[in-house]
Amino acid sequence: MNTPKEAAHIVGSLQTDCLHYRGDRPCKPHTTLGVVCKCDQYIGVIRQGVIIKLGAAGDVLRTTPLLRTLAAQEGHPRVLFVTHHPELIPAEAAEAVKPDAMLMERLRSRQWDFCWNLDKDLDACLIAGAVVAPEKKGYGIRNGVPFPLDEAAWHKFATGVNDAYSKANRLSYVQEIFDIVGLPFRGEEYWLKPPSGADVERAAALFAGDDWIGLNTGAGFRWPTRLWPEVSWKELIGLLQGAGMRPLLLGGPEERERNERLAGETGAESCGVVSLGVFYALIHQCRCVVSSVTQAMHLAIGARRPLLLLNNIFNGHEFELYGRGVILEPTQSCDCYYAPICRTGRNCISEITPQDVFREVLEINSGNAPETAV
Repeated sequence: MNTPKEAAHIVGSLQTDCLHYRGDRPCKPHTTLGVVCKCDQYIGVIRQGVIIKLGAAGDVLRTTPLLRTLAAQEGHPRVLFVTHHPELIPAEAAEAVKPDAMLMERLRSRQWDFCWNLDKDLDACLIAGAVVAPEKKGYGIRNGVPFPLDEAAWHKFATGVNDAYSKANRLSYVQEIFDIVGLPFRGEEYWLKPPSGADVERAAALFAGDDWIGLNTGAGFRWPTRLWPEVSWKELIGLLQGAGMRPLLLGGPEERERNERLAGETGAESCGVVSLGVFYALIHQCRCVVSSVTQAMHLAIGARRPLLLLNNIFNGHEFELYGRGVILEPTQSCDCYYAPICRTGRNCISEITPQDVFREVLEINSGNAPETAV
């Protein structure tokens, strides 16, 4: 029978400053190796901080390179990552949590070493305001509205409030967030939660092989200006099939009808609507991915798959493709910068031709095997 003395010994030996320590459950070394405190798996934590990046999902993904830099630092900072998309963050990279009342109490319960708020919206700035930390970077509240906390955040803030300044920007989004927190960007990759074994098996059962050409045909209901015409997708599929390639139509609920039509008219395979984990596993099976600016684009970058990005309404310099992709744009700049509706009727995304995309697919697949994400 357990005794108070035994419990006291266990509690007294806990190293709560260890990176593995959780408190509400056994640590991973204990469950996998059977070790107990104090053990050779101990990793002392010197700093503990908060990163706030609520959304959108794609922006959360391109914030994860910061976690790679932090993980490599001496002292192994422990990060509480506040986001609407915690399912995207690997447990070994950070503790990802959704914002709620309990989180706010947790934030107020102690002093943190740093707080980096990388969201310029009011909710994120209010959450950051609840954090007590000697180092605060990014955005906060001034006169009741979001505002940069220091000069390092001025550039990224200005790109969001002034179109002319935004168009002149030549920094990638990843470089901008590294600048905000004062860290050098050295090409750190995205850090995503990998697909589970079950997701990988399900994807392989649906579509065997790793030589698919992924075609993500959507852009979201919010951004019809980014939608490449169905007739262009249809022509591209024909060109790929004529070259002996295997196109795979990718998408979610919003793309279901479009992909069903394209599959019915061309004979191309369509992934249908699958879970996020299976979707990510399918992207790993692609030799390259053709997409507009979507979550699938970011997943392809995270999977380290070559990407052909169809872009018109955004500043192409903001996308970090890590040397594995090509950005295709209309020959003349878009008339409707960052606008969901085309104001001129030009529909400039249609000026990117299937032949242009096909040539880039051939070039990007000329003997280059897919890289493996880690």
